[in-house]
Amino acid sequence: MNTKNWKYFFICFLIFCLNTLSVKGQCEWLYEDRDTNSYVLEENNIVLFYCENIMDTIYAPDEYIDVFWEYTTENGQLCQDWDWSGDDFFFSINYNDPCIEDLANNTITVTFTGTISEDLPPETCTFDILFNDPGDPTISIENYDTNDQIIICENNNVSLIASTLGSDADYSSFEWYLNGELIEGENSIELIVANTNYDINSANTFYFSVTNYCSDIQGVQVNSEWLTITIYEGYDDCEPCTWDLADYENKEFYGFGEGESFFPERPDNEENRSFDNNDRLPTCEATTYKIIIYNRLGRKLFESEYDNHPWDGKLENGKKCKEGTYYYKMEYILNPNLSEDGQDETKISIGTVYLDWGN
Repeated sequence: MNTKNWKYFFICFLIFCLNTLSVKGQCEWLYEDRDTNSYVLEENNIVLFYCENIMDTIYAPDEYIDVFWEYTTENGQLCQDWDWSGDDFFFSINYNDPCIEDLANNTITVTFTGTISEDLPPETCTFDILFNDPGDPTISIENYDTNDQIIICENNNVSLIASTLGSDADYSSFEWYLNGELIEGENSIELIVANTNYDINSANTFYFSVTNYCSDIQGVQVNSEWLTITIYEGYDDCEPCTWDLADYENKEFYGFGEGESFFPERPDNEENRSFDNNDRLPTCEATTYKIIIYNRLGRKLFESEYDNHPWDGKLENGKKCKEGTYYYKMEYILNPNLSEDGQDETKISIGTVYLDWGN
């Protein structure tokens, strides 16, 4: 390569380098006088934060003798803007600009073209403007309708998602609350319910707050609507509860046996069957029932309330019944607070029970 060609190649390479400076290097004047919280520098881009319904103006540096601004929206619409006041060129836009109606993801991409001298090629600079707005923050859960009462079991790995935020979540921060208390360390767009200190066998209220640059400068904290989730224990993988009773048609018999004197169970069979458990917590062991006992002639000997009160093999006056076969009618509800799979419906079982005092 001769000297002349080498010099030509060097000049072309230098021009190429000048025209391919990093976006940040070319556009420092865009953000150098802005609040450091009002923009973010990405690897190959600058994002300026604008606030809803607040006019923000960008002035081109004084050395430019001519300026042209062009911007596109994420839905492909192309818009142009240029204006000046005296020798100052500026670009101004707000969220209500008709050119950005129905803006996708609240972002426009702006290309600045400025001429410093008629002897030099124009300089260009491209950047994004993100319009922050409060949106309508809500909580969504995959496979659940948040308009319905939500009931889950405690081993269900359910995630709550901050949704309908109005602005790009990458530039927002979150705080999650459970039953009115801040959940420490949970600051992402997603919250896993199993990682929280929820109340078991009762309703839990969740909501989140979202903040960004605009909510900070305006002193506004935007909260989502509250979502109530009831979390139960006591049954595996949220399978419906069952209660195995004797098969009357196959002549299966319940028997007290070995001195037991209660049917269909002991009063203290499970903690949540305790007569002191007025809340009737709906676990699989929390079936509520009433029972009626008849003798062979059809005479009613015993009838309980819907209070899980078992028969103790005695008449209502406390006298022991004779050993032998008796008939029962049992009305029961598997889970009075769960409508899934008909668990809150009243079921009826009839059959026989053999009374044996174990003498």
